Amino acid sequence: MSLSSGPFFIFLAAVCLLYWLAAGSRRLQRAVLVGANLFFLAHFSLVYLALPLAAGADFLIGLGLECSQIRAVKRLLLGGSLVLNLGLLLSLKLVPMTADGAWRWLLPLSLSFYCFQSLTYTIDLYLGEMKPASDLTGYLAAALFFPCITAGPIPRMRKLLAQMGDSFQLSAEDGARAMLLIGLGLAKKLLIADYLANNLVDRIFDTPALYSSAEILLGIYGYALQLFFDFSGYTDIARGAALLLGIDLPENFRQPYLSVNVAEFWRRWHITFSEWLRDYLFDFFPKRRRFPVLSYSYAFLLTMMLGGLWHGISWNFLIWGALHGGALGVVFAWKRWRKASAPTGWGKALGGQATFHFVCFAWIFFRAGTLASALTILRGLGSFTWSMGNVTLPVAGVLLVAAIAHCLPSEWFDRAVKASSRTPFWVQGLAMAGLILLIQTLAGRGSAPFVYGNF
Repeated sequence: MSLSSGPFFIFLAAVCLLYWLAAGSRRLQRAVLVGANLFFLAHFSLVYLALPLAAGADFLIGLGLECSQIRAVKRLLLGGSLVLNLGLLLSLKLVPMTADGAWRWLLPLSLSFYCFQSLTYTIDLYLGEMKPASDLTGYLAAALFFPCITAGPIPRMRKLLAQMGDSFQLSAEDGARAMLLIGLGLAKKLLIADYLANNLVDRIFDTPALYSSAEILLGIYGYALQLFFDFSGYTDIARGAALLLGIDLPENFRQPYLSVNVAEFWRRWHITFSEWLRDYLFDFFPKRRRFPVLSYSYAFLLTMMLGGLWHGISWNFLIWGALHGGALGVVFAWKRWRKASAPTGWGKALGGQATFHFVCFAWIFFRAGTLASALTILRGLGSFTWSMGNVTLPVAGVLLVAAIAHCLPSEWFDRAVKASSRTPFWVQGLAMAGLILLIQTLAGRGSAPFVYGNF
């Protein structure tokens, strides 16, 4: 059930109705969420109805971590959670690969985001940064929360559980924000990301030999924009759906292509994932004060290579991670040499251009299906042919609109929320229903799967 499809919004409307009717009982609301989570998972495959068993195991591990005062026992319990979640993650990625895709129909979701979110619970408990959940229903409502289980964002369980325990409130401004986020996410996905994929990116990456260097370069730019609008579109819809249920999911994107270096890019791109890598992987690697540049660069490289392999077990993703890990090490060394002085003027402009083109270069390995395909793309770029005969005016127009939309100030969205909050909620609902129908009509061919739903 894609978050950009009509059936999802019918499902969301039914869940919201039941959830709002149960507003007098927070326990009943959490039960509604558990039922909604299971229904959402079952729509993909009945196999996922076994997922509450894994979540229940983490719940019991959490209670054990709180009760035990013996460090060896706590390490054993944490190790059990790591084996459970990482084993689930690896099996759901490797089994379809070893079976040549025959299992894809049975295991369409990798559940990476569920595993990362669950690990924030047990690791934070082990570190003493939170108290365990005392109610299994509330834990299942949070751990399997349907808006973010397929493609994020990755909320910290301590924050999600706290919101599940708070009394339900849906202010006029939150309602308006939710509606606008859903509408914006649909427009990003259907009108920009899917259009660029169908009319430019897929064609060039599938058959690069048919295109000139200039067209391939435009296809790479197009993929950078397609991936951003596809993934951030999902995040917007997920955040909007969660807000209707009184849950504020974290922001996941903040105009990443305006970054002046790769470190800033990762503070703006897939924010919850990069923070997870920082807090639960990078920070645990040993670093020597005597050789800070060398040890930090090694930690950056290893962290990002593992982050690359999370996307898929292939040379392409490993190279993509290594490129970003190496670049982060270079930025770290540069800042130490420059004593953290911030760039100004031309420095920002040059840094921004260099960062954007480096990210686009790395996207080649991320998007190409094989290493051979990536090398073909690079050879095509190096042929220095400049024909643009295969780029139509509508494609160029959508690229321009996407580039401009990415750069629009975030304050504009906040102003739209305040203006919309002054209208009655039922008017917002009717307007949203009309907008969904309009966007899907304009999109025409229906919605393609979200890119990060595969990870």
